[in-house]
Amino acid sequence: MRELTLLRRNAELAQAAAQVQILESPNRFPLFDEHLDRVVGAPLRAQSVDVLQVNVGKMCNQTCRHCHVDAGPDRREAMSQEVASACIRALEVGEISTLDITGGAPEMNPVFEFLVVAARRLGRRVIDRCNLT
Repeated sequence: MRELTLLRRNAELAQAAAQVQILESPNRFPLFDEHLDRVVGAPLRAQSVDVLQVNVGKMCNQTCRHCHVDAGPDRREAMSQEVASACIRALEVGEISTLDITGGAPEMNPVFEFLVVAARRLGRRVIDRCNLT
């Protein structure tokens, strides 16, 4: 049987608001900061940012049950050129060494090539988290 995205199945969890409601429900999940404080006794502080991970959308040539973004052939949400340019500006001004591109099948997104070429021109490493099809 062919998998359908949550959106195509009209599942409640296809809506971000439904996901937020579950995550914010009282006593459902411990807050990360509170759990960390109990376990480690100190807040988590970044010393540097080495990777900028960008999710370029939900367009994908497959529908996988395990997909955390509910990507699939019926999804058209995609990063705009404006947002992609902002990501490159962040690489230009920061010490971030790696651009990690994810989201559905990233290479299907119209801004994918722009992101890869611009990041490589800046000497940044690029990771393409694709499904290898």
